Amino acid sequence: MRSDVQELLKTTKSSLIQIVGQETVSAPAAPQGGLRFKKYVPLVLTALGAAAVILTAALFIFPKKDGAPATKLVPPAPFFAVEASRTITIKPQDRSQMLRMLGDSAQEKEREGIVKRVLIKVLDGPTERFILPQDFFEILRVNPPAGFLASTQPPLMTFFYYSGGGPRFGMALRSSDPDRLMAQLLTWESSFLSDFLPLFFGEKPEVIISPFEDRTYRNVDWRFIKLSQEKDLGLGYTIFPAGNILVITTGKEAMEVVVSRLFDAR
Repeated sequence: MRSDVQELLKTTKSSLIQIVGQETVSAPAAPQGGLRFKKYVPLVLTALGAAAVILTAALFIFPKKDGAPATKLVPPAPFFAVEASRTITIKPQDRSQMLRMLGDSAQEKEREGIVKRVLIKVLDGPTERFILPQDFFEILRVNPPAGFLASTQPPLMTFFYYSGGGPRFGMALRSSDPDRLMAQLLTWESSFLSDFLPLFFGEKPEVIISPFEDRTYRNVDWRFIKLSQEKDLGLGYTIFPAGNILVITTGKEAMEVVVSRLFDAR
């Protein structure tokens, strides 16, 4: 056995285990078996400790492949520039939670004139995803005209514009068929206000002064219903031609600011 070990030391480089073997062979024989075993305990413990360190490092470098690694959600790019952003997470079909968290976002103190984006995540089982247009209307319990959702496509961008009169909600999404979508919006006007009333977040519209009317801002046509004589409060919509982006806001100034930013984003 001694000759085998000596031959190994001559032909190979010394490793941790081989060094242990070398010391074991070269150690003087103890007069009793118990003493010999005790002498080698520190060497065995050293080898086991080194093996544990190597195994731990291997687990970090080569993780288990039982499940797919967690992927970080990447927010979709906004359609236009914003000054602030907040992310909220809601449960599917939880209308009160979504409205409560959006309302909380609206009441955060922000500088007048800024736009704050609100990213909405849906906790769908063990995974999270960003809200889709159909999710938003389903949770809000709103039934758009037939074909409306088929004429739009994700992502959905929700935001607040902070005017002198308070925060004004808005949303934007791309249209895959702008002509068809505009026709559907015109038919939606009869129930548009009642469907979107929860998104005024406590603001009480006055008696309806007039029906929806045509407006134009920077050569972009849009439709608006005025809901207050004293405040900038109403409901408007347009399809911005560059990119066919549907924009809905609850204030006149908010619509004009978004249209200007969409021009800047082209």
